[in-house]
Amino acid sequence: MKNEPLLRFEDASLGYGRRAVLTGVSYEVAQGSFLGILGHNGSGKSTMLKTMLGLLPPLKGRFRARGAGGKPRYGYVPQKEKLDPIYPLTAYEVAAMGSYRSLDLWRRLRGQGPQELVRRCLKQCGALELSAKRYSDLSGGQRQRVLIARALAAEPELLVLDEPLAGIDVTTQGALLKLFEDFKRRQELTILMVSHRVQHEKSLFTHVAWVDEGKVEVGPTDKMLSASHIMRIFEAEL
Repeated sequence: MKNEPLLRFEDASLGYGRRAVLTGVSYEVAQGSFLGILGHNGSGKSTMLKTMLGLLPPLKGRFRARGAGGKPRYGYVPQKEKLDPIYPLTAYEVAAMGSYRSLDLWRRLRGQGPQELVRRCLKQCGALELSAKRYSDLSGGQRQRVLIARALAAEPELLVLDEPLAGIDVTTQGALLKLFEDFKRRQELTILMVSHRVQHEKSLFTHVAWVDEGKVEVGPTDKMLSASHIMRIFEAEL
């Protein structure tokens, strides 16, 4: 149903093998929300993200995901893309990688490529003029725009941004934040953004998940980033 959450954790323990990294995880991600996932390095943000993407099963409790195909179709923007520069891929070819899952079998059999979709996604990210350039020759900010276009080419219900501003110059950070703000207005697109800072991104988030000391606390942004709440979190770490 439309009002059902896109993702839901119910008293879940998350981790690897028999080792739990996070315990007692219970929260929902509503469709159209923008969830900021915050916490220091090693706090368990990546573990939670991998579980959300279906890459890790919960060790205990339940995790439910809803989408058109039984689970949401997602587009993923990594912090760093490990594409070997020896492969002479263009920016267009990298962006086109995201479109494969969104093309149905009938369109593939008829030889209908994703050109229009990929060009539209590159344009939306301000990267259309980079199409013919080698991906390995692009700057960090340009690469990130192409990777975001690749994620959009998957025509996702869930867009996952894993520290997308890391290692990017200040000017490009501002441009990408404006781009994410535009995504936020598209209410059908649910966004998860992993970060270890909040100064510039907090206006984007509708909700925030604090990941710390093996626990996850989720709530509306104004509550979770209030001065009193942040002070309580940091006092607990001391």
